[in-house]
Amino acid sequence: MKREKILNCLFILFFLLQTSQTFAKISNSIVITVGNLPITYLDLVKEMRLVSIISNNKIDNSNKEQIKNIAAKSLIKRKIKEIEIKKYGIKNYDQNDLEKLIKKTSINLGTDQNGLKEIMNANNIDFQYLKRKFEIDLKWNSLIFEIYKNKVVLNMNEVEEKISSEIQKTDSNRQFLLSEIQVNLPEGDFQPTVKKIMANIKIEGFENTAKKFSIAKSAEQGGNVGWINEKKLSRKIYENIKDLGTNEIGKPIVLENIIIIIKKMGEKVYEKDIEKIKDSIIRVEKRKKLKMFSNSHYSNLERTTQINFL
Repeated sequence: MKREKILNCLFILFFLLQTSQTFAKISNSIVITVGNLPITYLDLVKEMRLVSIISNNKIDNSNKEQIKNIAAKSLIKRKIKEIEIKKYGIKNYDQNDLEKLIKKTSINLGTDQNGLKEIMNANNIDFQYLKRKFEIDLKWNSLIFEIYKNKVVLNMNEVEEKISSEIQKTDSNRQFLLSEIQVNLPEGDFQPTVKKIMANIKIEGFENTAKKFSIAKSAEQGGNVGWINEKKLSRKIYENIKDLGTNEIGKPIVLENIIIIIKKMGEKVYEKDIEKIKDSIIRVEKRKKLKMFSNSHYSNLERTTQINFL
């Protein structure tokens, strides 16, 4: 009996070892070759998990093949880029761009970088795997820029039209430094309440009156609500203060059950930054041209690179 138990244990151990070895062979088996670079079964599984995470789409029987195809294409594209990056010896990229990509991915998943790392770990993917993917894309951008930077020629007539259109759409921007006093609207005639507040302002000043009578949260700061963009003000308040001089007080405004008295402490006007508009549009147009060169360069590589599905 004891001998049978020992034999059973040895059989189970042997079975587990064989299963483990078989799984290791499957994981390390090459499923695709791109030029001289291999893609293993494990690479494909990792990429499927990554596609699932980034698309926020859990893998199940209904989408498994679709995600598998997306993952395979993504890996092939990355390998083709890797070969070209190595050929030209591209090693540099903008670290800030990497941080932006990580931040954007985190935001898309409703989290921050630490949360993204936790999601990756929960799916058995090293965070470095994602960073490596982004780094290859950024190095590819560096490569395209180096090859085609002197071939980016813009149609300046079209660019000037876009600049002119954008300038017309862009308004000057006004901001107001405001203080407020809010009091409850009494039943019946509210003029006595207003006279009381205005009289107190003359004696004690706007700030002290706000601290004394205002029901708004800003009362603690003497009514100061800070700088407010004109576009964030209601029409009624904007019309009340737009023509006030610095340190002038507007007429009392009744909004629902509240009386509001506003003092304009200051004003800033931001004129159209025409040079900034020009630079922005030219950068966008250059990026479009480089994107076109990038797509063309990759298409040529894809046609000439030997890809085998094993």
